[in-house]
Amino acid sequence: FIIISFSQCTKETIDENGSGTEIVDSVFYDTDIKPLIDAHCISCHGGSSPSAGLNLSTYQVVKFQAEFGTLINRINNSQFPMPVSGLMTADNRGKFDKWLADGFLETK
Repeated sequence: FIIISFSQCTKETIDENGSGTEIVDSVFYDTDIKPLIDAHCISCHGGSSPSAGLNLSTYQVVKFQAEFGTLINRINNSQFPMPVSGLMTADNRGKFDKWLADGFLETK
């Protein structure tokens, strides 16, 4: 028997519409999470005077807040969403959940 090892994990998931399955690659901070933070969070949680004293401008802080803080819960909270303008798309919120499940990978 030959065992083949794959270097990049994939996971089969059912899409939101229930119309089938898709293969989702691992999620990485640099390519998947940072662009979302930059687009949806950094305007309030960045710079010299970040909202609530939370500056999400580095991988270390975002990882810590996702792992031990309330970042992922707030991103998924429809009553008190972050960003305050409203929930990100389900696809974008799912990237944070997958990033957690993948172990907070930083770079490809």
